Amino acid sequence: MKKRIFALLTVLALMGTLFTGCGGSQSQTVASPAASPASSDSPASPDSASSGQKYDLTMGTAGTTGTYYVVGAAMSSTVNNVCPDLTVVAQATNGGVENLNLIMSEEMELGLTNADAAYWSCYGGGSGFYQSYANPGSVRGVMRLYESQGHMITMADSGINNYGDLKGKTVCLGPPSSTIPAMSIAILNAYGIDHEKDITPVYFSIDEGLEKLADGVIDATFFVAAAPASGLTSAAATNNLKLVDADSSILENVLKDYPYYVITQTKEGAYPSLNRVNTLKIYTELCAGTHVPDEAVYLFVKNALESQSQYVDAHVSCQEIVPETAVQVSAELHPGAARYYKEIGLLS
Repeated sequence: MKKRIFALLTVLALMGTLFTGCGGSQSQTVASPAASPASSDSPASPDSASSGQKYDLTMGTAGTTGTYYVVGAAMSSTVNNVCPDLTVVAQATNGGVENLNLIMSEEMELGLTNADAAYWSCYGGGSGFYQSYANPGSVRGVMRLYESQGHMITMADSGINNYGDLKGKTVCLGPPSSTIPAMSIAILNAYGIDHEKDITPVYFSIDEGLEKLADGVIDATFFVAAAPASGLTSAAATNNLKLVDADSSILENVLKDYPYYVITQTKEGAYPSLNRVNTLKIYTELCAGTHVPDEAVYLFVKNALESQSQYVDAHVSCQEIVPETAVQVSAELHPGAARYYKEIGLLS
């Protein structure tokens, strides 16, 4: 009899553990604070002890093989280790546009995206490939993270030396369902090329675009990524490729309409076998919803920046995540982020 009672109690205890585990997993998407006293062995956040308030945040990234996910996961893991008041889950998504839509519908608290999408989702407006967001104004900037550069690639013997030479060609303007084609279209427009009439536009992922270029299906392919982009590095090892140049004076005209772009050159040494050219760069940024508590955002920014050394080796782009540039977001700053930047003297 005693053995039966003991066995029954054991089963009930295991069932309780399973249900508790399920409940804990679901609560990670809740942004509101919960009464949760920190355990005695919880790691402490930089220069502070636990306040006893717990915030559970979900951070949208992109596919698990991309830079968004690698950087977002590394940051989240570090913040979880050093701050007892935050639990941050890096979630794989379809990328920056979906992340913003999830933030605006309050299904997500944080998300990585490009500066252009962050700008339009905060201030409203936008056209063409910029989605007409359902709830503009509900997105706020948290941190500028790292730069990504525009890459227009063609075969070395194609005769295409600048964007003006793309007229009449079949050109991949970027991945579908993303804001990336907006940069290539902006440059083409500055050259007086209508992307719907003067070229044959197609839309492929980075890898597929490079494959179709090598196969002769298209004449050039465009993408935006942190350099060096592994896909281009691999493609250049087996194909005779080159980067397409853009005149810096023409790029100046692009900036008049799109202030979130910056004129740059492709990174020296990023692609040893390829030429360096003028292009545009844009920054990847971390955004939050206006519904996310100020204290939660403050704690995230503080711990992510003050513990950068713990995830700096996760990806070369993490070297760029420093307070002096993190504050330079394209969207209006979230009050929680602004509090930290004021605290360290970067805002008045």
